[in-house]
Amino acid sequence: MFALFMSNEIKIGGVTEHFNLPWNLAVEENKFSETGVDLNWKFFPGGTGVMTEALHTGELDLAILLTEGFISAASKGLKAKIVKEYITSPLGWGIFTGAKSQFYSVYNRLPKKYAISKTGSGSHLMAMIHAEQRGEKITAEDLIEVKSIDGAIDSLSKNEVQIFYWEKYTTKPFVENGTLRMIGEFSAPWSSFLIVASDNALKTKRPAIQKLLEVINHESAHFVSSPQTVRLLQTKFKLSETDAYTWLLSTVWSSDYTVRLRGLENAKQALLKIGSVSPDLNMADLCDTDITLV
Repeated sequence: MFALFMSNEIKIGGVTEHFNLPWNLAVEENKFSETGVDLNWKFFPGGTGVMTEALHTGELDLAILLTEGFISAASKGLKAKIVKEYITSPLGWGIFTGAKSQFYSVYNRLPKKYAISKTGSGSHLMAMIHAEQRGEKITAEDLIEVKSIDGAIDSLSKNEVQIFYWEKYTTKPFVENGTLRMIGEFSAPWSSFLIVASDNALKTKRPAIQKLLEVINHESAHFVSSPQTVRLLQTKFKLSETDAYTWLLSTVWSSDYTVRLRGLENAKQALLKIGSVSPDLNMADLCDTDITLV
């Protein structure tokens, strides 16, 4: 009888980046509706920090979140669980400054301000994590919320901020057109993106979530093997053919329901060093019951 009250509508969000192209193509081709799932996809240019808030308020049932951003939000009370690793390979962060900036290295010790999309976002947490590794201290006054990559580009161009961390291929066109300059790269030893569901969605929409995950497993595998993928990446995200091939070969989609505990612990330890999680946060408790920890 309980199943009669389960909803098939799923509200899901993700960033406007090439990682989520398999979702977008599946929506366009009605792959979710064919299984009875009413998928409502919403783009979030502001990234993980905005989406964790949307999960908290119920605006979203599911979100594709950066691993470090979800762990930080969960430590601060977000009631949600990992239902799947999405991208198992680490994210390649580029470190950017304005084209006319005096900074040619993030290691320059001159005072600098950092553009972040939102507190708790990847652009915030990775800047903090990298600074800690360099032996630098970032204060709250050093962080300027710019909401999105467009806001960051505007602020960098005006020299209101000097440093911005964002996925390097998404930002590369702005380097090539002379707006920004890339002054470094950074990556961390954990998975890029997780699929996270609110506790409420898991209670009321589990069958639809399970169907959705089966679809995206299949669609991600098809995306990797399709001869059309490189052309689509060039067309939709302005990547060069070389960059599209390089990114595709270096990106690994999860095809099952295992989550690597070591990666979660690595992220937790990095977040502990910047004071963004509590020491007693249990990584296994952040995973849904259908997840297998390895």
